[in-house]
Order: sequence, then structure tokens, then C-alpha cells
Amino acid sequence: MTIEYNLVLTHAKECGFDSQKEVKIMNKYETVFIINPNVEDTGVKALIEKFSNLINNDGKVEKVEELGMKKLAYEIKRHKEGNYVVINFEANPTLIQELERIYRITDEVIKFIVVRKDEE
Repeated sequence: MTIEYNLVLTHAKECGFDSQKEVKIMNKYETVFIINPNVEDTGVKALIEKFSNLINNDGKVEKVEELGMKKLAYEIKRHKEGNYVVINFEANPTLIQELERIYRITDEVIKFIVVRKDEE
């Protein structure tokens, strides 16, 4: 067992990997957030850019979809419709907590969800 472990470490070092470096785990996620319908288009674009930049600090945005104004299934904070945005991204699991914290303190976001996607 020790011989196999040493062989793997030796091969990893030859390939440029350092056993002392922290390995970042990147999972695939999808987030959907609903923006207050009273926010202008420029405000919506600014929010999308803000969240995309936050994700890109510790991950990688794969796709951003603006679904536009849609009717809500039920009233949320006295709104009957909202601007839907979907972002697919890859990130370190620690980023999710920070992303959700930013969603909560952003007044223009009326609802959000972040889910981990299964690897296919």
C-alpha cells in the first residue's frame, strides 16, 4: 500500500502537481433568481453582472439566461410578476454560502435558489 502511494505521489510530482497545494473542488450549480419588476433593464443587467463577477471570483460562469418578465405562481413581497434570471456555473462549494448571503442583502432580488447539478 505504501509503495503504491509513493508511486502515485512520484507520478503526480512528475506531472507538475504538488501534494502540498490545496486542491479546489469544483461542482456544477444552477441558480435562479427573481428580480423586482420595478427595476429598469439597466439595473437588471447590472445585477446580472454583479452576480456573474462574484461567481467568477471563485468559479466560472458557463451560461446566463435572462428569461424576462414572468407571472409568479403566488405573490412574493406584494409582487405578482418578476424578472427571471438563470445562471449555470462551476464553483467551489464555499462560494454558495457567500452568493446566498449577497442575494439576501440585495433589495432588488425578491426570491432565489441555488442547486447543485448532478454530474452526468
